[in-house]
Amino acid sequence: MRLLLKQLYRATIAITVEQETGKVIEFVNRGRAHQEWGCKILEVGCGYGRYLHRLQGLGFDVTGVDANPELVRANLEAGLRCLTVDEWRNTTDAYDVILMSHVIEHFAPHDLVPFMDGYLDRLKVGGALVIATPFLTPFFYDDFDHVRPYNPLGFLMVFGEEKAQVQYYARNKLCLDNIWIRRGFWRFAYHRGRFVPSFSRRILQLVELASAMVFRFSAGMIGQADGWVGLFRKVKSVTAVK
Repeated sequence: MRLLLKQLYRATIAITVEQETGKVIEFVNRGRAHQEWGCKILEVGCGYGRYLHRLQGLGFDVTGVDANPELVRANLEAGLRCLTVDEWRNTTDAYDVILMSHVIEHFAPHDLVPFMDGYLDRLKVGGALVIATPFLTPFFYDDFDHVRPYNPLGFLMVFGEEKAQVQYYARNKLCLDNIWIRRGFWRFAYHRGRFVPSFSRRILQLVELASAMVFRFSAGMIGQADGWVGLFRKVKSVTAVK
């Protein structure tokens, strides 16, 4: 019975992850829909290649880039096309779609803008940028190297065409084409049972399992917003001042 409950608990928790994955793939499909002949996709921060596997399996011409050479090596051994950052910088390819899944929240604003511009310079005008990223929730800093969350409107203050009162602007201009708000079930953020084995952990897991089931059977209505996936279009690129 304990094993069955554990399996049910993990399967229910995975619901939100699978929903987000499906939405990312859908937005990539929408992003390349305007292409009549071929479509080149770049995934920035591809990790162990979860999306590379899926997109390649769907017949996409996809390349991954990652700062960790060990991850790049693992992807190459798995038969995926993957480059280190330095290797990618030595290429000249332009892309129809760029995917950044759980990347931007690892940067402070003054670092994020030049980081993204470096990749968006190689996105064709009219091409698509797909971003998946979390909102600020009590669980945001569970990931040790999360720096800060980015909301869609704040993101557009820097990357959009309108002049907002901010300290700096990106040279690549984007418009928001579509957005999906990710929702998850209610969980306990600050409870002893999350951090150390105890009797209360069992109770906590049972309560969260019940919350997850309610979330599932309410079609996500009873839960909380905890992230978003955005589909942006590149409108234009402003020449950088030397």
